[in-house]
Amino acid sequence: MKLQKRVLAFLYSKLVHYTVLFFILVSIAAIMASTYSELRPYQVFLFSMTYTSSFVFMIEYVLRIFSAPAMYPEMNSARARLRYTLSFYGFVDFVAVLPCILTYFLWDTSAVHAVVLPYIFTIFKLIRHSRSFQLIGKVLKSVKDELITAYTACGIMVGFSAILMYYIEREAQPDVFRNVGDGIWWSVVAFTTTGYGDIYPITPLGKLLGIVISMIGIAMIALPTGIVGSAFMNIMQQRTNETLDKERHKKE
Repeated sequence: MKLQKRVLAFLYSKLVHYTVLFFILVSIAAIMASTYSELRPYQVFLFSMTYTSSFVFMIEYVLRIFSAPAMYPEMNSARARLRYTLSFYGFVDFVAVLPCILTYFLWDTSAVHAVVLPYIFTIFKLIRHSRSFQLIGKVLKSVKDELITAYTACGIMVGFSAILMYYIEREAQPDVFRNVGDGIWWSVVAFTTTGYGDIYPITPLGKLLGIVISMIGIAMIALPTGIVGSAFMNIMQQRTNETLDKERHKKE
């Protein structure tokens, strides 16, 4: 257990933090660069960068599995490692090592370039290594119930308006409102006031419903924004108070 605690402390050290963060950014940059035709002559180099990053992530993943019992001391070793493996971060860490593993099996095939696709999930590793993402996660967690209530209300309005608009417009526009799915697309676009213009009502009653939904959407979308904004300000105020208290204790 002592060795596992040391490994866990090492994983949370600044050296590992900045090393992993560096390779996360390198892998994301390499994937973005590989999509440019001008950089096609450097495809092998860019692929080697993603492969090297994946190898580093694999080492980190193995060490986290090994040190999982120290992370969950109330569990036995097997359950602790299983809990980490099935956790959100465990899943993201596993996906990040897939390119390193799959390369051996797909190296001589045309699908070798597809092994970088799991890196889409690598960006979620930034949550662990970024204080900004951690702060956002803390804010969302603190108002989880309020957000669920707000988005449930939004979902009900979207579903209701989608079904209603479908039955209003299907006779006038059978090729546009073919099913309720098209109505949901229109409802989301109208509710969020995005207004793509690809699907819109043409009947007087449909236009009236569109006006009502757009007006309700302006108010409903502002509700989660206000909830998150208020929670963010509360947490920032708490941090400011904690900093002031620490300074006071130092002076005393």
